Amino acid sequence: MCKMVSGNVDYQIEWPGLTREEKNEGWILPCVAVASSDLVLDVPAAINLNV
Repeated sequence: MCKMVSGNVDYQIEWPGLTREEKNEGWILPCVAVASSDLVLDVPAAINLNV
């Protein structure tokens, strides 16, 4: 689960397991989302692999 700062996604399933409030706050589930534009995501728990 991550927060979409900007952009648009389409989902592969009708309701992707998020509450209405989470969706309204911009949260997405990238495992079932397909980007329909360029995206900017906020992924606070991501691991920085550029060591």
